Amino acid sequence: MSLNSRRRAAGDALITASRRQVVLDCAGAQGESAELAAGNLRNVLVERGGEVSQFGVRISNARITGQLDLSACRVDFPIYFQDCRFTEPIVIEGSDLHSLFLVGTPADGSEPESSAPGILGNGVRIRRDLVLSHTLITGAHQTTSSLSRSAAVWLTEAEIGGRIIAVGTVIDSSGDRAIQADRCQVTGDIRLIQGFRANAEIRLIGAQLGGSLDLAGCQLVPRNGRAVDLAEATVGGSLFINDSPAHAPLIEGRLEMGRVSINGRVLIRRATLNAPAAGVGRHHYNAKDPAQRLAIVAQGASIQGELSIDENTSVDGGITFAGAAIGGGIHIDGATIQNAGDIALDFTHARVGSALSALGAHIQGTVDLDGAEVAGPLGLATAEISRPAGRYCLTAVRAVVHGDVKLADAKVGGTYPVEIPGASGGVGFRGAELRGMFDAERAQVISPGDTAVNLHQARISGNLRLCDGFRSIGFVALNRAVVEGRLRCDGGRFEWRPREVGDTRPAERNERVVAFEAISATFRGGVGLGWSIEGAVDFTDAHTTYLADRPTQDWPARRSYLSGFSYERYAAISMQGSGEWEWKARARWLANCDPATSDEPGDPGPWEQAAQTLKNHGDPAGSEQILMAYLRTKRQRRVGWARSRLLRGLDRIFNDWFRGYGYRPLRALIPLALLVLAVAGPVLPARASHVMRATDPAGVVYTPQGELSLVESGQAPPETCGKGKVRCFNPWLYAVDTVVPIVDLKQRSAWSPSSDAGGGLMLAWVNTATLAGWAISSLLVVGLARAGSRSLN
Repeated sequence: MSLNSRRRAAGDALITASRRQVVLDCAGAQGESAELAAGNLRNVLVERGGEVSQFGVRISNARITGQLDLSACRVDFPIYFQDCRFTEPIVIEGSDLHSLFLVGTPADGSEPESSAPGILGNGVRIRRDLVLSHTLITGAHQTTSSLSRSAAVWLTEAEIGGRIIAVGTVIDSSGDRAIQADRCQVTGDIRLIQGFRANAEIRLIGAQLGGSLDLAGCQLVPRNGRAVDLAEATVGGSLFINDSPAHAPLIEGRLEMGRVSINGRVLIRRATLNAPAAGVGRHHYNAKDPAQRLAIVAQGASIQGELSIDENTSVDGGITFAGAAIGGGIHIDGATIQNAGDIALDFTHARVGSALSALGAHIQGTVDLDGAEVAGPLGLATAEISRPAGRYCLTAVRAVVHGDVKLADAKVGGTYPVEIPGASGGVGFRGAELRGMFDAERAQVISPGDTAVNLHQARISGNLRLCDGFRSIGFVALNRAVVEGRLRCDGGRFEWRPREVGDTRPAERNERVVAFEAISATFRGGVGLGWSIEGAVDFTDAHTTYLADRPTQDWPARRSYLSGFSYERYAAISMQGSGEWEWKARARWLANCDPATSDEPGDPGPWEQAAQTLKNHGDPAGSEQILMAYLRTKRQRRVGWARSRLLRGLDRIFNDWFRGYGYRPLRALIPLALLVLAVAGPVLPARASHVMRATDPAGVVYTPQGELSLVESGQAPPETCGKGKVRCFNPWLYAVDTVVPIVDLKQRSAWSPSSDAGGGLMLAWVNTATLAGWAISSLLVVGLARAGSRSLN
């Protein structure tokens, strides 16, 4: 039979089967595949296409020899190959096809019966589906779409009116890529599922998908570290990387999603994603990677739905969604992400339209949320984060969270003592705006030698809860933070510890060994302590409405910095009761925690604040006692000559007993009374009073017993006062008139000790008492004036 006759016979068989709407089975009697020349097949599809029914050409168990070249051809009916083997690549570049099927019969573990050494389909237009299920595709071909790369399947700028389906397909390419379909347009889904395997990159840069990209149960193990490249693609549906009934997805390489637009969701479930080695798989035109090893690269991606990485997913490498917009929220609950010493999750400057949740996640590496905006809560409860890239396991500098930050029961930085050097790390929300509360109850943040919790300049609209079992090892910084709610530290444990041995990272400078610092912070809802703390505490220039504390337990001795710390009242830690208002307890508190050294007077500010608080709440006496306690403490810190025992004793007698440091001015009456006694005592006896002298207007000298001349002559004066010529002498009135300068009883002006009568010492003593009386009386008057002024204020 001639060649034309054989071609005509083969064509007639195909057309007859089409009209009968049956599949032409080319299997021989022994089950071997019959050969079918590609030229004969093209003759039927193109030249005799008008004789073919709408059932199309359907062939099974054929070995198609030669190259099936349908380039630039139009075929208006389905082309269906089942369990057929092609000896040369299928060429459909620029074709216009109804649909194309290369399918095989599923076989457990054996090589598929359907195979082709490549498909060259750049610019093809397939009005319905392209199905490559259970087919082995090999080859490495170059086309004009790339000057340097080869691929097994070329679909660059192709138009698929239906779906691309590859169930159980195996692409074993010796070239650079398994599929290259840049800028292709697919009206339906692309489904590479249920055992689909490829050993090279699947490239869909700029692709337009009307449906979803489904990678359920796929296994992608590329040699060059690039698994899937979806850069700048548009996906009308969702992206699925989930398990199928018999297959779990495995991706050994980078999933590139830079600037991708996905109108649905991204679901990664029960998958294993392994990033390539550092420096492998990165495109030279990519922006700088935030990590050395990345499993998912989605910088600038836009996802309308949610990003979900479920609890049975394991990611070995980092994930970056820097600058992405994710409208439906992020859920990474229970997932395992490992990129120790590097960035594990990068959401810098991302916009999340709902919650960001990583409940119970196990993460090694840094979670970076710097500049991100989360429209819902940030949930990290029960999560475990360790082995960061730098100082922080979780960093959210200048981030905005519209809900609560939930860190309850989380473990950040590993365990203490740190088993692996460099595993520790803190939580950093410097400058962040948190529009809910910050809840870290029962959380553990381990960052020895560094900042454990950094809320520097942060704004928190709710409560700040570091309580009920919270533990930090490191440095808690709340400097210039604004907390609209309460600060709760009851039941918390705060410790400063130096770096662990073997940790070579730079340590935080902490010369004062501070464990908790809130310089210039504002807590509008109040401050509740009740903590256990090892290290210094700094509330310098902080402000709050109430202070709930245990004065004898919550403040480290000599290491509590309270300069400028202001509050309005005291309260109980449990919010039941009235707190500690007893002035003695407050005075002991301030004296014990004051960090001033023995040669410093100490800051009066904390004492004045405590005094003002007591005064404003109806205890002016306690207020003055607080201020006197400060002055007493200040006196005890004096150094040099002022610390001599004699001077300190006199100072104590003068201030504590007779003056009350100016707050008890009436106590000056005591030394005045004693001075009156001291002056009156020497002149009370008759024998002692004979030294006193007075002179009448005529110049006659008198003694308390009468006229001096008569007394000296032994005569008894008829009148001791010369019948009123001089004022009669009264020792008590004389003492009062001498000591109290504001009182004039005409005794001191009339009578005076005479040195001629042996009263020289008496005269010196009276003059000294006069000066002392002036001094004491002046202190009394000034003290009363100040007391009156304080009472008016």
